[in-house]
Formats: sequence, C-alpha cells, structure tokens
Amino acid sequence: MASQIFEELFDSKARVKILKFFFRNETGFFDLPTISKRVQERGPLVKKELFRLLKVGFIQKRNKPIK
Repeated sequence: MASQIFEELFDSKARVKILKFFFRNETGFFDLPTISKRVQERGPLVKKELFRLLKVGFIQKRNKPIK
C-alpha cells in the first residue's frame, strides 16, 4: 500500500512541483488556475496531477468556492 502511494506521488516532475506547493501552503484553498500559475505548469497537466493526488487521498476537493 505505502509503496503504491509513493509511486503515485513522485513519478512526475509536475506532481513534485504541486506537492511542494501544497507543503508550502498547507492551510489554504486554491483553484486550478492559481495552482497552475504558481507551479508554472499548464492547466490540463495540473488538473491531471491533482486528480491523481485526490485519488490517493493526498488532497481533498472543495465543492463550494469561498466568497
């Protein structure tokens, strides 16, 4: 189980950038365009990587935007 999680987490440079972003900003909520801009990666790639992180339970999806 743990080895599968590590394989999912660290096999992509973009994913590593996203992980670093979340480790440095662990208390915030961020939308896709903000994350893409901050990690300097294309939106579709970030979306794909976020889905993978969501799938392994590293991040949680927020359904309602903050007003």
